[in-house]
Amino acid sequence: MSIFCHQNRGNFHQFYTFFQTFFTKLSIMDKSGCIITYPVEGYRENALKCVIRLGVNKVILLNKNEHYVNLFNEIKLTSEVIPIPIDNVSSVVNSVAILISDAKKNHDEVSVLLLPSDLIIAIGMYIAACMEKIKALTPVSDFEIAGLTLPLFPFVNLNKNEKFVLARIIENERVSTKNLFAKIKKEYCDMLYPESKNFNLTNKEKSAFRQFHRMLNKLEKMELISKEKRSKNLILNSTSYGKLTFGQRDRNRY
Repeated sequence: MSIFCHQNRGNFHQFYTFFQTFFTKLSIMDKSGCIITYPVEGYRENALKCVIRLGVNKVILLNKNEHYVNLFNEIKLTSEVIPIPIDNVSSVVNSVAILISDAKKNHDEVSVLLLPSDLIIAIGMYIAACMEKIKALTPVSDFEIAGLTLPLFPFVNLNKNEKFVLARIIENERVSTKNLFAKIKKEYCDMLYPESKNFNLTNKEKSAFRQFHRMLNKLEKMELISKEKRSKNLILNSTSYGKLTFGQRDRNRY
């Protein structure tokens, strides 16, 4: 089902003239909001209404469009063009997630506006918004900008240790549980071993291995990894969904 509704666009110039004075006043107010969007011809009016509804002071455009740039310049609203790769969803997700993360450092609130564009762009922007836990907005009509209620995608629920394990599985395709456990012990042993002094070495090892398997079971249940039995070994692989939702930017963190 498309998330974009049919637009009954009115006269854009009439709308622009009506709100130009308001935007001039808005630009001198101490607002600290940022909205990120991929400009689409025929939807400048919707973008303008979304900006006024949110009271943002900066717009990041993911592709150069002179009509959008000139519009925001005329109303004295800061805009920045940062083109992103749009060859696949993963590229869009990673690029937009980085932009959102950077924008959060300088703005109190960051959101994305999903205009009717290529499906790859829309899906990528939406997933990035979910990853960064920000609002995703889409036009409903000429008179309303509705905020989508974001589903809590599985990767949002991963803690730091689970992300670390997933990153290592993605980097080491077809790795056995035994070898992965050894790698993690060497790189990040504090993650697996409790600090309690009541544990002897044998108990620590058993406890660490149980904790490790709990993390693997959770990742498998979320369909972020798959398990394959080979002789006495259990082979781990990341799924396409796991790679998509945990891109290179996130793997570099761990």
